[in-house]
This record gives sequence, structure tokens and C-alpha cells, in this order.
Amino acid sequence: ERLYDPAEAARIVQTLTDDYFDPEYILLFGKLVGGTPHSDAMAYDLLVVVRETPEYDWIQTKRILRYKVPYSCRKITYINLYIMTLSYVESNATPFLFFAHAEGELLYCSDSYHFQRPKHPIDFAKAYADAKFHFDTQGNELLEQAQDAFSESRNMRLAAQFSAQAMVYFYHTLYYVYHGQEFDSHDPVIMHDRMRTLSTKLMLVFDDNHIENIFTLPCLKQVLLKTSYSAEFYMAPQELEMHMGRVQKAAEIIENYCGLRLELYKELGTQ
Repeated sequence: ERLYDPAEAARIVQTLTDDYFDPEYILLFGKLVGGTPHSDAMAYDLLVVVRETPEYDWIQTKRILRYKVPYSCRKITYINLYIMTLSYVESNATPFLFFAHAEGELLYCSDSYHFQRPKHPIDFAKAYADAKFHFDTQGNELLEQAQDAFSESRNMRLAAQFSAQAMVYFYHTLYYVYHGQEFDSHDPVIMHDRMRTLSTKLMLVFDDNHIENIFTLPCLKQVLLKTSYSAEFYMAPQELEMHMGRVQKAAEIIENYCGLRLELYKELGTQ
């Protein structure tokens, strides 16, 4: 039994191909098709491979789909889009691309393109070593500095700055471990939107809801912008303590998810 509605997936693909993209192929991967889990939340994990860099990026495309195929008309709320050029896909051997191509379901393929599955596994031992290096250089030291600045010197500026930097560092670690490449943004709001479906626990820490506005990530974004130059920066200790608590919780979640992914790479690397 399918975990998704093929007609619903077809509407999403039709929206992408009719008006906005001319892809070579589109793959649905992850747990909806019984593959290696990617998104923890129920989400359409879609890899859209194009010949040339498109006009619309993944953020704009998610907005397009929200307008064209709104949440109220979908059985699965979340769509997790990756838009990559064919040249990048063909020249990079990452676990993310291998899982998508080896296990994904082909939802669309242009008449001029011949889609093929990978003939051999990638070097998972190398992928493990590379991802482990990034994992071992993550932001725990920044969290400790934030806590010291908060509790010992009562320096709200430094505590806020270190907390914001730590959150960005942890998001970069999560992205690299899952995708095998650096993330091209240091904006914690954008980074969360990119990776939020990877962990429902991470969504619970930072996603707003109809009961309360959880404004930690926009606040951390402003911290990164203002603490470097604004002499007037100030944050109430109670508010900062709340944000620091959420960053600490998110860090623990990210460490756990990265650890599970690294164990997978290590196991596959020994086969």
C-alpha cells in the first residue's frame, strides 16, 4: 500500500512542469517510497534535476506550490524540494544523491533523457569520514561560551551572539551530514525551513502554531545582524534564557539525528 496519493503527487509534478520548470527528471525519495528515510515528517521529498540553473529557487518554488496546490487540498502537508542541475548531480557522489537515485520513484522524465539507476554503491566509508569530521567540529563550544557569558559575566550581548552562532553552526552540521555539501546560507530562519522536516522534534522546538508564536529563530537572526554593530542592543535575561534553552534542545536533537546518520554511513561502508 502506497504511503502517498499518486494523483496528488501527479498534481504537484504537473504544476512544476507546466509553468515553471523544464526538468530532465523528478524523483520522489525517502520513506514515502520505502527508501532510506529522509524527512521524519510525512513529506514529499522531491529531487528536481534541471539542465540549466532555473529562474526559481527552492524557497520560491515552495511558495508556488503552496498557492497552486494549497495545504487544504493535500493529504500530505509538507513538500521538501531539492532543485539541482544535471551537471552537479553527475559530478557529485554523495549519500543523499545515491539514496535518491537508487531508491527513488521516478515521477517524471523528459523524452530526451534516459534515466538510469546507479550501478554501484558510493564510497560510504569516505562519506562517513567526511561527515564525521564536520560533526566533530560543531558548536558545543559556542554554547558553553554563551552560558558562561550569561551566568558569569551577565553579558547579554555576548550570550545572545554566541547562542545565535551556535544555532547556525548546528544547522550547517546537520545539512552537511545529510547532504554531503555546505549549505549556502547562514540565515537560521532559512536553514530551519530547509531542514525542518528532517526531524519532527526540531519542528516542535521552533515552529509557530495557532496557540503561541515561537519567535526564537527570527530573534536569533536579528541578533546576528545587530550584535556586531549596534551599541543599543539589549535583551531581557528572561527572554534570552528562553532562547538559549531552545538552542540547547535543538542542538541535542541535531546531535542525535547526525549520530544516527553517521551510524548508517559507517554500517554501509563496511559492507
